[in-house]
Amino acid sequence: MKTDHEIRNGIMNALIECRNEKGLSQAELAKIIEKSPTAVASWEQGLSLPSPQMLYRLAAYYGKTIEYMYGIKEGGEK
Repeated sequence: MKTDHEIRNGIMNALIECRNEKGLSQAELAKIIEKSPTAVASWEQGLSLPSPQMLYRLAAYYGKTIEYMYGIKEGGEK
């Protein structure tokens, strides 16, 4: 079982990785999802987490599973 710290890091890393794959800046993503650039930066720095609903929206936008967004890669835990 993952610790809270591991879960937070998994989400943070997935958010950064997915945004970079799309070639978006934090400000561009913020505009697309109708959040502030500060919120996106805070998520990516692990200072806060997106709500479960927002994480689901981001997973759908990026074409990823919710498990992927929690840092769980194919074949098990990261």
